[in-house]
Amino acid sequence: MIAKLSRIPPLIALVVMPGLAAADPPADSSISGLPEDKEVSELTDAEQVQLCEADKAYTNREITEDDINRAVCSFQGIVDSLTESDGSVEACNKARDECLASPENLVHVEEVDCQPGDLSACKTTVGELDACVEEIVTDLKTFYEVFDCANLERFKDEGPPQGPERGDACSHVQSECPGLLPGDSQSALKPPDVP
Repeated sequence: MIAKLSRIPPLIALVVMPGLAAADPPADSSISGLPEDKEVSELTDAEQVQLCEADKAYTNREITEDDINRAVCSFQGIVDSLTESDGSVEACNKARDECLASPENLVHVEEVDCQPGDLSACKTTVGELDACVEEIVTDLKTFYEVFDCANLERFKDEGPPQGPERGDACSHVQSECPGLLPGDSQSALKPPDVP
């Protein structure tokens, strides 16, 4: 379910900082202010919390609850239009708008509780986490944008798209920091199955 967006480990939601020339001092994460080349295993408890708080702010800014609800309700509109109506964009828009107007249909993203953890086995850096988070956020934003009534014909021909797959940046983080990313974190973020 999309609401699980808030359950992505807080330490991975940082913004990518453009690379600097080798002669320059190490860059700091543009979100947390921590050095990009610092290994996550070396972060103090306070720095872990700092990363977590930065993650919440970044994620909430880039993918809002409204974005998530529009995707969920658009998906509902697409399904309703194709299965219970005439398959038109107008029927999809109507079902989507009814869903958005009904508070019991809306997703409410749970607040992340920023608590430090044992990251002693994590060999990835803050900068590598930055790249992974940018990858996740970009992929999810693109995925959510597909769920639009204007794309109804695509759903008639192809069915619903699969959730984003883990990219290179997050695969690297997974290999350097086992357990930081849930095994199937991204596919758990697609809109829920509609009964």
